[in-house]
Order: sequence, then structure tokens, then C-alpha cells
Amino acid sequence: MSPPRTQPHEPALRAPRLACPRTRAGVTIGAHSVTDFFSFMAVSLIPLLTARLDLTTGQVALLLGLGSVTSGLVQPLVAWASDKLDTRSLGTLGLFVAVVCVSLIGRARSFEVLMLLHGAGAAGIGAFHPPAAAAVGQLSGARRSLGVAVFFLAGMLGGVGGNVFTPRIVDAFAGSDAPGAIDHGLASLAWMMIPGVLAVGALAWAIHAIPHRHHDAREHHGRLSKGERRGRWGAVGVLYAANVLRFSVNMALVYLFTQWASEHTLDKLAAGELTKATGLKASALNGPLQGMMQVGMGGGGIALGAMLAVRFEKLAFVAMPVLGAAAIALIPGVDTLAPRAVVPCVFALGIVAGVGFGSVIPVSMALAQRLLPHRTGLASGLMLGGAWSLGFVGPLLAKVVHAGVDDMPRTRALVERLGVGGADASAVGGSVWSGWGLDAAFYAAAGALLVAGLISTLLPHRLIVRSAA
Repeated sequence: MSPPRTQPHEPALRAPRLACPRTRAGVTIGAHSVTDFFSFMAVSLIPLLTARLDLTTGQVALLLGLGSVTSGLVQPLVAWASDKLDTRSLGTLGLFVAVVCVSLIGRARSFEVLMLLHGAGAAGIGAFHPPAAAAVGQLSGARRSLGVAVFFLAGMLGGVGGNVFTPRIVDAFAGSDAPGAIDHGLASLAWMMIPGVLAVGALAWAIHAIPHRHHDAREHHGRLSKGERRGRWGAVGVLYAANVLRFSVNMALVYLFTQWASEHTLDKLAAGELTKATGLKASALNGPLQGMMQVGMGGGGIALGAMLAVRFEKLAFVAMPVLGAAAIALIPGVDTLAPRAVVPCVFALGIVAGVGFGSVIPVSMALAQRLLPHRTGLASGLMLGGAWSLGFVGPLLAKVVHAGVDDMPRTRALVERLGVGGADASAVGGSVWSGWGLDAAFYAAAGALLVAGLISTLLPHRLIVRSAA
């Protein structure tokens, strides 16, 4: 007689037995900080790179979008290959590629070279995440949610460091505001390869010996009923759709905060355009502003990972985006509501926005791993890279709402064919679509995050609780 189908408990999945498991987990978490430091180096320098390479707003949006695409698309591929081959070396290789490419962005002399370095570096950063996240999840055993949350927090702290310190590193190497000195400061980012390569070596020691699958994960999943398995994949689908929106809002805000920092700096200095000197000052504001989102993402993530009970996970997936949407919607009114504390208020709202779209990301990773214990790498890849790969639409749509399509030839041509902006606009060289401005773009981002919360109402609460039983 065949044994009855049961709903086995999660503790039946045995964590790998290795020497120094806590040290390995700690090194992997530290490597995540290094990885995300590199991932935000280029982002923090966008105002300066805009002035140096004479970038348009469309090119800035494409640059940010490319990072999302290459980083996101590679993650499910690496996750699948890692699960299939039972290896984590692809994550280490990815970090090495990222370290080399990102360290060279300051030497780019054209938009095309910058795109190549940024795209390849982002792909390497993406390749790191699924193997590393799955390794930390397995090493954490019964405290998987907390372990993944700490991993996520470490990445956020690394991102804050990359945003805050990269402009200061360039400034320190430059030594003055002279254009030639600033170019030297940018080129000196190549020295960042040294700590980066050391992190690669440490990561190889930490994760290469860890089996990529639990010993009994496949059998555990196979004993579930067909309905249970179908429900689990459906729940992962809902998590994925909501994460796509969350990451799209994240990347839209990266673009919008960059533009806000540039506009605020020019207004404060009464300057007409970005130069290398004013671009460096705008980068010094943009970096910490981007970092505030990372603080919110990481702080919120660790708080939920440490304190959130399983029975409240669905509520968090719905409520956190609503909170973030409210914060984003308040940003356009800061000049009126707090004219003497504009920057501190925007920083604070940036933190709350980060909580809104980012705090539930590690929860979604841990939940997806619980739902698909035989595909932990794939689960991590879908929640991070699979969703991140579609986040590229965020900055592009934010740019269109903000500044229109006049410097995006293909989009402009499509709009002309659709007859938007007036039949004679292209004939007289006028604006086909000049956008609604920065305020409207912030409101649009808030609306998209609100939709992410609404989608999460579709998550099956009983299945969430049962997956952790």
C-alpha cells in the first residue's frame, strides 16, 4: 500500500552540515554588502556622468533601465543553472565581473562604453544574488526568514555606502573642482578592484562547498498533493507580479531622485546648467538621497524578518506598499509644506518609500523558498532578478511622464504615428510630448506602488501559514 499524501513540516528539510556555518553565512552576508556597494557606484555619480558625457534624460533612463534588464535577466538563468549543476561558483564569477567592470566606469569616454561597463557590471551583480541568497537561507535553518532579512539588510547597507561614499571618493582623488582633476578622480575608481577581488576570494571559500539543494527537498515537494503544488506555484506567481511593480517603483525613484537632486542643486546655486563642478555637487546630494531608500529597504526588511509572525505576512505585503505610496505622494509638496527643511524631509520620505517597496522583498524571498523547497535558487532568482529584470520600465516610464519623449527618437516616432501632441508637431519641429513634470512622475510612482499592495490581496493566507508549519 502506498503511503498517504501528507503535508510535511518544514523542519524535515535538513540544513547542510559544514564546518563554520555561521562564519560562512557571515562572510556571504558581508560579500553582499560589497556587491551592492558596487551596484550603486554608477547610480550615485549620474549627475556628474551626465555633465561629463553630456547625457540626455533619455540616456539616463536607458542607462538605469539597462542595469535592471541585465541584472534581472541573468538571475533566473544563474538560479536554474546553479540548481541544475548543484554549484554556487556562478555567483562568485558574477561578483568578479562586477568588480572589474564597475571599477572602470570612471574611465568611460562615451555613452556607449558607459552602457557596456554598466550593463556587464549589473549582470555580474545579478549573478551573485541567487546562489548567495539560497546559501544564506540554507545555512539559517529554521531561522530562514531572519537569515535572508539580514542578508538583505547587508546589501542595503552596502548600497548606502556606495551611494554616499562614491562621490566622496571621487572628490578626494580629484582634490579640486577643476575639470581635469575631476576626471582624474573618476579614473581613480579603478583602485576599488583591490577590495572587490578580496571579497571574491572570501565568497568562494564561504559558499562553494555548500550543496545547492536540501537532501530531501525534492521528496518533500513530491509528497504534496497536486492541488497543493499548484497553489504554491500560484502564490509564487502573485509574489512575482507584486515584486515586479515594487522593483519598477524602486528604479523609477532612482531616476526621479536623480533629477530632483540635479534640479534642487541648480536652483540652490542659481546655476543654469550642470557642469562637472555642479554635477559633482548634485551627485553629493543624490548619493545620500539614494541611500535613504536603501536605509528604508534594509531597516524595514530586518525589522519584518525579525518580528513578523507568519500569520501577518499577507498583511505586510498589502500594508507596506500603501505606506510607501503615501510617502512618495508627499514628496512634490515638500517645498510648500516645509520650505526651510526641504532636504531633510525628502530624505525622511525616501526612507519611508524604501520601507514601502523594499521591506517585504526579503519576506517574499523566504516565503518563495518555503513554497518551493526543491527550487530555492529559482525561488530566490524569481523574487529578485526575475522581478528586477522588468524593473527597467520604471525609469523609462518615469522619464516619459517627467520630460516627455523628445530625446527618445523611436518613442517620439511612435507617438507621432499615434497623433499625440498635435498633427503638426513634428512638421514644425515642436514638442510631440513634453511630459507632465517631476511632480506628476512622483504621483505615478505612488500609484504603481499602491497597485502592488492591491495585487498582494490575492495571496492565499492559509497556504502561507501552512508552508511554515
